[in-house]
Parts: sequence; structure tokens; C-alpha cells
Amino acid sequence: MEEPELARWPLIRDTFIFQIKLAMDAMRDLFLSPVSIICALIDLFKGHSQSKSYFYRLMDLGHRSDTWLNLFGDHQADDESLKNSTSENNKNDINVDQLFSQVESLLKDQHDKGGLTASAKDKIDLYLNKIVENKNTQ
Repeated sequence: MEEPELARWPLIRDTFIFQIKLAMDAMRDLFLSPVSIICALIDLFKGHSQSKSYFYRLMDLGHRSDTWLNLFGDHQADDESLKNSTSENNKNDINVDQLFSQVESLLKDQHDKGGLTASAKDKIDLYLNKIVENKNTQ
């Protein structure tokens, strides 16, 4: 049984989103590194208990940002949870994948209306097809 080919546009979309999420993760890490040292020093000098510790509050914030960023998350599951996140109670549970899904929906709407994204997609498809054809003829 032959394995099906990867769908071009979902792969491009997922790669693009992953790169943005990696950049966001890197910026977060660059911020958290010095801040965590400062928080730990303040806790040491002030003798904070664990419940009042700035360092452990920062760790909780880091954990929540990991959940929000969802670096290696399941994109199909996120698409489903986006549809279920319209209630007021779930607005705090929205993650970055769901925000990208909303942007993608807007772009798809524009594409369906024949806007700029439709012509751009057609041009990109044309160039990608030429690349694949050249690769296959070599």
C-alpha cells in the first residue's frame, strides 16, 4: 500500500506557524532567564515563603505560557477546540493555535471571495509545481 503524499498547503501552514511559535518561545526564554534570576535573588534576600515567592510565581507564569504556546500541539484538536471556545467561560483557554486558526479562517474567507489571497495562492502553487516538476525531471 502506497503512502499518500503530504498536502502542500497544510504543510506550509504548519511549518510557518511552527516557526513563529519557535520565535515566540525563544523570546519568552530570553525574557524569563534574567527575570528568574532576579526573582530568585529577591526571594533569597527577602526570605519569602514558597507561597509568596516571585520565582515560583514566575514558574507558574512560564507553565501557563507553555500551555498557551502549545509548541508541539495537535493542530486538528486545536481546530475542534476553537469551535467549542466561543462561550465566555472558555475565552481564557484560547491558545496560540486557535488564534492562528482564526486568522486562517479570515484568509480563507478572502480567498473564497476571490480576493488578493486567491491570486497569491495561485501564483505560489504555480511556482511550487514548477519546482516539483524540475525535481522530478532531474
